[in-house]
Parts: sequence; structure tokens; C-alpha cells
Amino acid sequence: MLSSIVISSRIRLARNLYDLPFPNKLCDFESASNVSKAIFEILGEDYEYRRLKNLSNNQCLLLLESHEISKELIGNKDIAGYAKSPDGQITIMINEEDHLREQCIIKGFDLKRCYEKISKIDDMILDRIDIAFSKELGFLTSCPTNVGTGMRASVMLFLPALTLNGAMKQLIESLNQNGITVRGLFGEDSSCSGYFYQISNKYTLGLSEEDIIEMVEKNVKKIIEMEETARKTLQSVNESVIIDMSYRAYGILTNSYTISTEECLQLLSKLRFGIVLGLVKFKNPSIIDELYTNIEPAHLMDYYSLELSPKEQGIFRAKYIYENLENKLIKGV
Repeated sequence: MLSSIVISSRIRLARNLYDLPFPNKLCDFESASNVSKAIFEILGEDYEYRRLKNLSNNQCLLLLESHEISKELIGNKDIAGYAKSPDGQITIMINEEDHLREQCIIKGFDLKRCYEKISKIDDMILDRIDIAFSKELGFLTSCPTNVGTGMRASVMLFLPALTLNGAMKQLIESLNQNGITVRGLFGEDSSCSGYFYQISNKYTLGLSEEDIIEMVEKNVKKIIEMEETARKTLQSVNESVIIDMSYRAYGILTNSYTISTEECLQLLSKLRFGIVLGLVKFKNPSIIDELYTNIEPAHLMDYYSLELSPKEQGIFRAKYIYENLENKLIKGV
């Protein structure tokens, strides 16, 4: 089944070695390599390890589109690497903006569980490596906004009703005043496309890890209540409009010769909204969430084993969507 509102929870920790320059000033490739070696030794053989310089550009983009690594890590490709846990929930990015970016992502709304899992890894690292830390400031990081706990707690939400009724602009402004920042599907600098919004703490200094989790949870719960209320209102007043919107989205998705990533994302979300409200019957609705990732350029090229120009990507994206959504909508009055 598709998640109605909460998609996933994430905890990310930023850490740096005390005796090395930050990665953007780290010109000593031997030192950069030693960071990777130290992490590999700590985590053990169960983890999957990769150095980005050994990967093609498309392989790097596949990891980015899957939310396993960041654009900043790719930007440091020559010295960067990453380690992934067997269950895929934990990723350690090495020599990104900071020497270490430890993150845990799990489905649903459970920041505390995320924190428990990543804390175990963080404790192992802190026991074995001297990390840059100040008694006055906390963990020292490349970006001043991460100084302190070095922690970002975030929850990915699907908020079509609040978007359609025009409430998001005011809500984002209110959240910003309460120390909460709102980003898009791919985090910092990404747009809030397809009704997806990433809610996270704005500050890390002067707050404990528990404070941050509590603050984010409190605000997310309020947003969930607002979205639920907005959905009930929309459904009671405009149920036929929502159904028509979902049907039209499905029609365009399955009858296009070419389609962009952005348009596809928007249409999938309109279809998704009708499905999660129970207004549209759909065979195997979980395919919708898989398509969000699989329509991205690197995933398309990997699936078809082809190098595709932007124009060709649009054509093959439409082909892929048709192959996966054809005859999935159960029509009825």
C-alpha cells in the first residue's frame, strides 16, 4: 500500500576528523584515502564500500537519484566514497562537505528509531577516531549551520491537499519562524515538486539531539493534522474534481510520446492522491512510488542500457511509464 502522508524519516550526522582540513581544503589525497580506510575498518565486512572515482558518472547519478549519496559527494568524486549497511538503511558518505556524513533513512514516521540505529554507528566511530569537537560549540563542521550536534532530523511528507488549497506558502513561513526548514524531494536546493516536502530542523547549535527530534516530531504531527483536515474538506467539496484530476493524469501518463521528469512527477502525484484517498482503484499501487525513482535520467539509462540525450530520455520515459502503468487503472463510476 502507498503511504498516505508520511513517506520516510531520516537522521543525518556531520562529523570531521580533528587533525585534517575540511574536505573542500583537503588536497592531500593520502589523507583523504586514510579517512575511507579508517571507516572501512570500523564498520567491517558486512557493509558495501565504494570509491566514487571508480564509478562512472551514471553510476554516481543512480546513487544520487536513490537518495543514497548527495550532489556534494559527487562534487568531491576524486576523494569521496561511501559505505552502505546490508539493509540499505544506513549510509556513511566519506569526504563530502564534511569528512563524514552518517545517515539513516527508514520508511514511515519514526525519528527515534532512526536515531537509535545511527547512534550505534556514530558511537563506534567516536570510540575509534578523534573527531573535531569543542566543549563550547559541540561538533565542528564545514558549514556553521551544522555546528553543535551536527544533526539534521527530517521527515518526507506527501501534502497534496495543503498544496492544492494554497496553504503551503503560509505554512512554510510559519515553520521557518519556528526553526523548521522545508525542502524538496532531493533535499537542499531542490524544489518541492509532486507535493513532496522534506521537513527538518533549521538549527543544531544550542539544542540536544533529543530536543531536535522532539521539535521536528511536534511540527510534523501538526502538519499531518492539517493535511488530514484539508483532505476531508477537499473530498467533501470537490471529490469529483479529485477523481477527474487523477484520471486525467493517468491518461496523459499512458498516452504520451515524450514526457519530462518534472511533468511525470507532477502527474504521478495527482494519480497517487486519488489512490490514497480511495477514490481511484488501482492494481498494484506500490508501483507508483517505484516510478518516482525509476523515471529519473540515470535510472532510465541503466534500465535500457543506453546513453540517452535529454530528448531521447523523454521518449524512453514515456515508453517506460506506459509499460508499467498500462491497464493498471480500474475504471468505474
